[in-house]
Amino acid sequence: MEREVGREVGRRVLKKLLFLLLLITVLVLLTSVPVNFNLDYYDGDFQINTTWQEIQSNMRENLLLLYSGRIFRVSMDNRSLGGLLVISALRSFSVFFFGLMLGLLWGVPKGILDRKKAHKKGTLKTLQKILPFSLPEILVVLCIQMLGAYLYRNQWSPIPHAGYSSWMNMIYPILAISVLPGAYIAKTTAEAIQEMAKEPYIRVARGKGCSPYRLFRVHYSRGILLEILGAFSTILVMMFSSLVIIERMFYFPGLTYYLVEFYTNSMGNVHRAGIGFTLFIVVLGVFYFVIFQIAEFLKSWALPAREKH
Repeated sequence: MEREVGREVGRRVLKKLLFLLLLITVLVLLTSVPVNFNLDYYDGDFQINTTWQEIQSNMRENLLLLYSGRIFRVSMDNRSLGGLLVISALRSFSVFFFGLMLGLLWGVPKGILDRKKAHKKGTLKTLQKILPFSLPEILVVLCIQMLGAYLYRNQWSPIPHAGYSSWMNMIYPILAISVLPGAYIAKTTAEAIQEMAKEPYIRVARGKGCSPYRLFRVHYSRGILLEILGAFSTILVMMFSSLVIIERMFYFPGLTYYLVEFYTNSMGNVHRAGIGFTLFIVVLGVFYFVIFQIAEFLKSWALPAREKH
């Protein structure tokens, strides 16, 4: 029995690894089109500034560089792509992780409070629910940036509002990236409590005099966690899309900042910029894949406990 379970786990892991390998290969092939690629329509015909042979050559070169590991030693802007990747990845993943933690820290309590005030109605309550989702994301980031710039320039705050010179430059990007996930987590939390409150075991617990604190700790907390895990893929997409906007607007040199720099060829050499673009896209794709698989594993591990409960 244990041997069969081990084989099944091995098969699943092998499938995931093969899919990851296929994903990496597809990303390399798709991003091997030169970053200065241009397509024009002239005199009834399409004209491009490159050839299919050049694109094929880039595909072969990028695959060879990546799978041989030599891509990390490619020089870019007086340093290696590997060194640039490590530094920018640490910055981006720090903003991503702490932004997620901040979103949880204020989103879950807000969701609990929203559920307590579910019977109340009013314009302010309605605005609190729809405002984070109705405003354009770039406008939310811009408001935070303008506030940070105003406070810093008037010497009311020591926190820099742009660039990167120390860990303090991460504060505003972390605040900005936590807004949409936190609002979504609050909404998910409130809806989870509302649904669980209808369950018979909750009513029985209340009838037996179970305190609100114990009710939350024993019954609600597990359901909230499962609902957040179920919504994690949506939260992940929100944060990835936010990361691109935030790093550009705050001039924060993370993964997506350099990704745009490579794509717009702002770093000089077109050929090396294309290689850098491929590497950074692959790293972001692998990161998304790994985080998503972790969330799926946690859900599959927790759901049986929920059914038993």
